[in-house]
Amino acid sequence: MASWAELLSGAEPGEHVVQLYGDDDRLLCRNVGRYLAKGLRRGDGLIVIATPEHTSAIARQIVEECPGATFDAAHVAGRLVMLDAEQTLARLLLDGRPDATRFRSVVGEVIASVRGRAATGSVRAFGEMVSLLWDAGGHDDATRLEELWNGILADSCCSLFCAYRLDLLHHVGHAASLHPIIASHDHVLAGCNTLLSGGRRHRMGKSSTVSS
Repeated sequence: MASWAELLSGAEPGEHVVQLYGDDDRLLCRNVGRYLAKGLRRGDGLIVIATPEHTSAIARQIVEECPGATFDAAHVAGRLVMLDAEQTLARLLLDGRPDATRFRSVVGEVIASVRGRAATGSVRAFGEMVSLLWDAGGHDDATRLEELWNGILADSCCSLFCAYRLDLLHHVGHAASLHPIIASHDHVLAGCNTLLSGGRRHRMGKSSTVSS
């Protein structure tokens, strides 16, 4: 199995990965920044749907990886779009639940807009709206939103990196609620160095220790 860094660097349209990061989000922001910086360097469109704190940290990481002028130019050109996760999530909900029509209208239109400005015709996205739903106790809603993302990724030439503020070791007794998360992704990084094969392409439970 490839390392997490290799998986992020080589993420292809339609691929869906997730990081479970617990209370320490520094590794998360570093990984997201590197994933997006790789796309920026090769001409992909970039979408960030995150909390304000993570948006700032991710932006700093991208600038560390790429020249600041490149980051600014992409932002001005509309090839890099940063959205507030809570505000964007509110636009997707109908009667408090993720709605397919609203998702296609809001997220689908953003992807199409950014993709149209990308030199490669591909998009790399990061989102943590699912984490907001999970934190609020909406485990089924988080799973539903993951399914909506999976339904749009391949057709939109978009890969997705998402994240949950979740420590896998503290949820070993909640396998039933965790299974849909694993099953919705191609690869899962749990903690600092445990890489799981997700259920979209592999059986749940295969794991290896990797270098992040």
